[in-house]
Amino acid sequence: MESTRLSAVVFQGGGAFGAYEYGAFKALWDKGIHPRIVTGVSIGAVNAAVIAGCRNDNPPAALDELWHRISALPMPGIPDGLHHLLSLPYNPGMYYTNPGVFFAPWFQTSFSDTAPLAKTLNDMIDWDKLNHGPTRLAVTALNIETGKLEVFANFDQNEVNSASAGQRRLLDVRHILASGALPPELPMVELDGQHYWDGGLFDNTPLKPAFKALNGIKDTATETFLRSVYVFSLFPQRGMVPKNMLEVRSRKTSINFECKVEFDRKLYKKINRYREFAQKMDAMLPDDSPLRHDEGFMDLRSYQPVPPPIVFELTENYSLQEQALMPGTDFTRKTIEHRCQTGYRIVMDTLDKIPS
Repeated sequence: MESTRLSAVVFQGGGAFGAYEYGAFKALWDKGIHPRIVTGVSIGAVNAAVIAGCRNDNPPAALDELWHRISALPMPGIPDGLHHLLSLPYNPGMYYTNPGVFFAPWFQTSFSDTAPLAKTLNDMIDWDKLNHGPTRLAVTALNIETGKLEVFANFDQNEVNSASAGQRRLLDVRHILASGALPPELPMVELDGQHYWDGGLFDNTPLKPAFKALNGIKDTATETFLRSVYVFSLFPQRGMVPKNMLEVRSRKTSINFECKVEFDRKLYKKINRYREFAQKMDAMLPDDSPLRHDEGFMDLRSYQPVPPPIVFELTENYSLQEQALMPGTDFTRKTIEHRCQTGYRIVMDTLDKIPS
């Protein structure tokens, strides 16, 4: 029996660096990798939500439209560097400056208002499709009061074997905005009396929800799955020792938000070994063995085989100006197009080197 491919894609946060993910996803799609599970945080949550709920049923084309909307329009006669600077206070597809900053700055909790991004997402996303369609979606946000990371998903996280299993959370634009509410630039989001900031402050790689969703879709007697996880990494794990303050800030940001998957990689390898051991034990045990009813043993047997994630390092050196302002703030169209092309090329080159 031939296995069905079952893929998950994990989108990191990183502001304008999300354009690398935009191109990277298009490369996966062109290679025939159409994920049933997408997870994201911050700009990664925006990318993932558009993929899961796009109105045109064409995720790559939907990402084209998204990044066209949120990139800053060219300014004729304005140098590229100045264009980036002038576009910071206002991006018509994403945010505008909070007027309260000018009148009572000490009583504000953010510099910007994300009403334009809410409109962009509501224009582009069919929320009924996102909540009830075939693509599993999970985004993360940080609960400000508890300090805990919360997962907002369109599937019940304890039982995801069918579209109707368990209690689903109905997602709307607020959940996506909450995932990307990076302080103090962007405003916190209130949901059911709780307040949220960007989930990337706690964990910038929402890998665990992806594995949970993959594990919840079980092999059956009539269908088995070949599972895979692809992670888009926007910040380099390794780097040079800084030689000036700009490099200090750049390296600090990379370390804060880098893809910390090595522990998870080792953990899931170990879980796979335990699972294989449990399967062997199951074949040897008598039918009436009390071990068969042990909760831990049953949990191990229920795990599905998942290989270690494939991590795409979508990183390159960015401009001194972007380092001086804030990494990931350059939404100028020329830069977005360059990063999309770079992400596409990196994924294509990486996949070409992986034995099929």
